[in-house]
Amino acid sequence: MALVVPQIESRSFDEIIAETLARIPVHNPEYTNYQNNSDPGVTILQLFAFMVENLEYICNQVPDQNRLKFLSLLDIPMQPAQAATGVVTLANERGPLQTITLPSGLLLLAGSTGFVTGTGLDALPIEGQIYYRSALSDTEQQNASQLYSQLYGTFVDANSTLEFYKTVPFIPPVSSSSLTVVDLGDGSIVDGSLWLALLARQADAQVTSAVLDEIAGRTLTLGIMPSDDETERTLVPAQPASAQAPVSLIYEVATGAMDGDQPRYLRLDSQADDNPLENLTLVQLNLPGRGSIGNWTLGPLEQGVGDFPPLLEDDAVSARLITWIRIRLPQSPGSAQGAALKARFNWLGINSARVTQQIQVPAELVGTGTGEPDQIFTLANTPVLIATLQVTVDGVPWKQVDDLLAAPSEVFAGSTAGVSNAFVYTADSASGQIRFGTGLQGARAPNGSVILASYAYGGGVSGNVGIGAIRSSPQLPAGFTVSNPLPTQGGTDGESLDQAEMRIPLYLQHKDRAVSAADFTDIVESVPGINLGRVEVIPLLLPDSGVTVPGVVTLLVIPTDPNHPEGPVPDTYFLKAVCDYVEPRRLLTTEVHVCGPNYVDLSVSVGFDALPGRDIALVRNAIQSIIRDYLSPLTGGPDGTGWPLEKSVTDRELLARAARGDGLSDINDVWIWDGSGTRITSLPIHNIDLPRLTRVGANQGDPEDLTATPPPPAKTRLPVPVLPLSC
Repeated sequence: MALVVPQIESRSFDEIIAETLARIPVHNPEYTNYQNNSDPGVTILQLFAFMVENLEYICNQVPDQNRLKFLSLLDIPMQPAQAATGVVTLANERGPLQTITLPSGLLLLAGSTGFVTGTGLDALPIEGQIYYRSALSDTEQQNASQLYSQLYGTFVDANSTLEFYKTVPFIPPVSSSSLTVVDLGDGSIVDGSLWLALLARQADAQVTSAVLDEIAGRTLTLGIMPSDDETERTLVPAQPASAQAPVSLIYEVATGAMDGDQPRYLRLDSQADDNPLENLTLVQLNLPGRGSIGNWTLGPLEQGVGDFPPLLEDDAVSARLITWIRIRLPQSPGSAQGAALKARFNWLGINSARVTQQIQVPAELVGTGTGEPDQIFTLANTPVLIATLQVTVDGVPWKQVDDLLAAPSEVFAGSTAGVSNAFVYTADSASGQIRFGTGLQGARAPNGSVILASYAYGGGVSGNVGIGAIRSSPQLPAGFTVSNPLPTQGGTDGESLDQAEMRIPLYLQHKDRAVSAADFTDIVESVPGINLGRVEVIPLLLPDSGVTVPGVVTLLVIPTDPNHPEGPVPDTYFLKAVCDYVEPRRLLTTEVHVCGPNYVDLSVSVGFDALPGRDIALVRNAIQSIIRDYLSPLTGGPDGTGWPLEKSVTDRELLARAARGDGLSDINDVWIWDGSGTRITSLPIHNIDLPRLTRVGANQGDPEDLTATPPPPAKTRLPVPVLPLSC
C-alpha cells in the first residue's frame, strides 16, 4: 500500500463561503444583506475564504523533499533508471591498413538512443571468423572411414583411431530468437576447440605479410558470449557467490613451427574482465612479435589432420588467412575436469567493446543565479546519471549532497581546498532538477553567477535494442563500421516517489533480509534491471529432483516476454540479476535455487455451436483467447495471476472456461493432448512444472483432431504450351 498523506482540511472556497454565510443568521441576525455579493461585508468574507483555501492547500502539501528525506531516514533510496548494456564490434572495413587505438567513451547511436563505449581497444585491420570441427553422424563416419582409411593410415598409431569431421563456420546470430549454440563439451566438436581464423580484408588479400607486420605485438580484444540457455543458478550455503572461482580458457596462436612431427602453438597472455563460461566477457590477447606468428605449408594429406588447424575448403578465404588462434578448455573434454565444465557459446568476435546506454553532455548552461534561497534549475536531458553530474558556479565546482538541511550556513561554513563547505546542491535523476541552498542551509547561487553542468544521461527500456540496432557513430574514424552482434539488455525505467513509498511497509516487514517466503517474494520483486512477471517461493524443494530437503529454497521466476507469452523463460542475465540481488540478503545457511519453470506442452481443441446470426470467426477467436489466457503462466488460472503450481489441467475445467465465450450456443466437447500427441483428459502438474499451450483450435461442431496428418495435396492440372511445328 502507498503512504497515505493525511488531509488537514479539504473544504473548497465555495464550501467555506457557504458555511460562513449560513452562520450569519445564527450569530448576527441584524445583518440581513449577506445575500448580496456587492455588500462590503460579503466581500471581506470572500477575501478571508480565499486566504483560508490557500492556507489549506499549503498545509496539505507534503513537499517531495520531505518525502525523500523520510525515505532516506529509512534507508530506502529510490531506484534510479537502469542503463542497458551490451557489446559492439568495431570493424576497420575501408580505412587505412593500420592498427588504430580507439579510446573509451565513443558515442554510438541506435536511432535516437545513445550509447558510449566503456572500454578502449586496438582496432586491428583484419577480419575474424570462428570455425569448429563438427563430428559426423555414424553413417557419415562409416562412409568416410571406408573411403579415406587407406589414405590416412600412416597417421594412425596403435592408440588412436581416425575421426573424420567437417569444418563448420560459427555464424554470428541474426536474431535474438534464434541464437546458434556451439558446445565444447558434448562431443559434437571432435577436438573440443574453437578455431579463430585471422583474415586479411578483401582489399589486403595480396599483402598478407604487411597485415601481419601491422598486427604483431598488438592487443586483440575478443568478445565471448556464453549460451544464455541456463535454466538454474544456485547460491550455496556458507559460500558467497563471489567465492566461485572463474575458469580461464586457453588461447594459443599458430607459430608455423614444428616440434618433431607436431605443430607448435604459443600460449597467449590473456586478461579477461569476467568468466567467459558464465557471463559476457572481453578477453585481451597480447599477440607476440612477427617471428612468433605464422602458419604451416602442408601437403594435401596433412591439411586439417590432428593438431593442425581445420581444413578450409574456400580457396578465397584460405588466400586471406594470416594465422589461427585455438581456443579450448583447460582440460580436454575427455578428462574429469573438462567433462564437468559447461562451455556453450552463442557468439565470439574480435575488435569488441562494451557499451552502456548513455549520452555525455560535456557542458550545459544551466542558468544564471539570482542570489535567492532555494533556487531550482532543470537540466535539459533526463534521466540523469547522478554519479556523472558535475556542477560549477562561476567556474568553482560545487559538491553534490543528499540533504541540504544538513548543509552548513554560507556565513559560518569552513572550507576544503579553498572551496566553502556550503557550496553544495542536490540533484534528482528523474526530473533533472538541481536545487541550491537557502543561505542558512547551504549556500545560494550568487546573483549573476553562471551555472554550468557536465553529466551523462540515459537509462530506461528504450536502451534494450535488438541485434544490429547500433550502427552509427559521429566519432569513429573514416572507413569504420560498428554493430552490436547481440541485443542489449538491462535497461529499466526509474522508480517514482509513489512507487518507492509503496515499498516502505515491505521493507519494515523484512528489513531487507530474506527469511520467510514472503520476504523472498518481496525482495525478488524489487530486483532492478529485470522485467519480472511472476515469482513463486517454494521452501524445502530441490527443483531438479523434486526431493524435500531442509534449508533449501527454490525461487521460480518468470519474466514478462511479449515475444513468447505462452512460455516465457528467464535467460542467464535474468537469473544472474536475481542471484546478485538475493545473495547479500539471504541467510548464509540457506541454499537458494533460482530457476525458470519446466514447461509441459499441451494442445487443446474446442468444438462449439454459435448462436444464430453471430460471426463464427469472432466466436472462434474469442474461445482461443480464453484458453490462451486461462493457461498463461502469468495471467492464467482461476485468480488471473498465472497457472497455479501443483494444479493439473483437465478437459472439463477448460470446457467450463470456454463456455464463457460470447456468442456461444453450446460447447460440444474439449479434447486435449500432451506433448507426445497422446489424447488425455488430465495433464498432471508437479513441482516446478507449468503447462505451455503449443496449439489451440476451435471448430464449429465437434473438436478438430490436432494430431491428424493432413492429406497430401491433390494433383493439379498444369497447362503447358506446345510450339507448333514448322518447316
